[in-house]
Parts: sequence; C-alpha cells; structure tokens
Amino acid sequence: MYLHTHYFMNLRRPASRLEIVNIVLYALVVVFLLIGGLGMLIALPMRHGEPGFFALTGLFLLLAAVPCTVVAQLQGRRREWLRCGGFPVQGQIVQVAYHRFVNYGNQRHPWTVLCEYSYEGQTYTARSTYLWDRPAGQTARVFLDQERPGQAWVDPKSLEYDKTR
Repeated sequence: MYLHTHYFMNLRRPASRLEIVNIVLYALVVVFLLIGGLGMLIALPMRHGEPGFFALTGLFLLLAAVPCTVVAQLQGRRREWLRCGGFPVQGQIVQVAYHRFVNYGNQRHPWTVLCEYSYEGQTYTARSTYLWDRPAGQTARVFLDQERPGQAWVDPKSLEYDKTR
C-alpha cells in the first residue's frame, strides 16, 4: 500500500526539507562519481587536479548522504507508526506557513500547518509535513503517542485544501 508518509522518499513530493536535501545529495553523488569515473576511463581535459578528485568528492558526498537517509527513514517510520498506532485527537490549525524559498522541480512551493491539540489537560503543538496544496480548513486530525503526547503527526488527508489554485 502506497502512502504519503512512507518509509522511502517520494521523489515527486518530499515530505520534509531533509528529504529534499537527500535528493540533492544523491544527485550530486551520481554526478561526481560519473565525472570521476569517466575522467579515469577517457582523458577529460582538466586545468588542475586529477579526475579522481571528482570521485573522491562523490564519496565524501555519499558519506554525508547516508546519515541523512537514515534520519529521514527513521522520521518516516515514526510518522507511519503514529498513523497506524497513534491516538487520534482533533487539532486546531493555528498557523499556515508558505515556504516560498523551498522549491522542488515544477511543484509549487510547499505549505505547512501548525496544529494545537489537547491531551489530558495539556496543550501541545505539532507541525505537518510539507503539503503541496494550500490548506484551507481550521481543523486537522492529529495522531499522538500516548506515552509522549508531545510526539505527534498531523494527518494531511484530514485537512481541507483550497481547490482554486
């Protein structure tokens, strides 16, 4: 079953800034390793240095991308766990943020919502993952961990979206 909050990144619609960083890092890894490999196979004209430096840079980028991937997958698993086993509560949207400086391909800039919810007399907040359509409603379903109620996930399917854009 394919979900928006899956273990692996959705290349069409990343859920967080970390997933976008991951995609960029892996693209750079591929480019640098290809240039380094081609430079070792055929004579590429270079002003200074060796083509092996491109491959070495690609390996350093790979070393940076692997921990980002692990963290992104752990976050995705946590969201999935909250979706399946979390306690649902109704949350109020207190803020809608438009991330105009985040640009991914031909997608629109993403939105996030900040939801406020109450559990056992305490009030908590949770921020949604990136939403690629403009949210329009005032309420959202929030899934929380009953042992740690501050750990929560905003269900993007429970939100209403502006269809005019």
